[in-house]
Amino acid sequence: MRNKQKTEKVLALVEKAYGRPAPLRKTPPIDEIIRTILSQNTNDRNSLAAFAILKRHFKSWESLLKADTSSIAGLIKHAGLANIKAARIKEVLSEIERREGRLSLSSLKKMDVEDALLYLRSLKGVGPKTAACVLLFSFGKPAMPVDTHIFRVAKRMGLLSGKVTVEQAHSVLTKLVPKHLIYAFHLGIIEHGRKICKAQNPLCGFCVLYNMCRYKDKAIYRARKTK
Repeated sequence: MRNKQKTEKVLALVEKAYGRPAPLRKTPPIDEIIRTILSQNTNDRNSLAAFAILKRHFKSWESLLKADTSSIAGLIKHAGLANIKAARIKEVLSEIERREGRLSLSSLKKMDVEDALLYLRSLKGVGPKTAACVLLFSFGKPAMPVDTHIFRVAKRMGLLSGKVTVEQAHSVLTKLVPKHLIYAFHLGIIEHGRKICKAQNPLCGFCVLYNMCRYKDKAIYRARKTK
């Protein structure tokens, strides 16, 4: 089975197990870039809590730019690496304002995916995941953000070869997954990775993808007996 066909079958099985994701509701791109920076090396609960605090504390992102890095770090301590993330957020927003004359990424609307990714990646501290998240969730562009769950599941399914790195996986999966399925694939595989295909002790006996999986250490299927 070719990998493009396999991705469609994987998604069909995942959607059967978890349902289709809610339709995309686009987020403001500056919100998205900040939220994604906060999500680095932590879980959603912590990063979203930190993001909510920033939104409550600052009337606008322009006012955040005027704040001291140390005060921003104090507000986002829930997200971990607060000093690094605070400096990164200020640096990214300052550069956007310098380039665009205002805090706006609306210029990305007219760019194709490759040019938009290059623009975002040229901002210091913006990696492939952050760039892809902004394009997908703020503009609906077909760019695949790859987190640890997606990388792990895609590797185990044989959609990514053993030599592909996390950074390379963004472009590989963006080309591999049909454009109109990228959003659903991204959310569906994350759900599967969190609930079943875990890094340690994956629940292989309950995996809808078990028969397609190439993971050499997958557990032998043992169905639970029902009374």
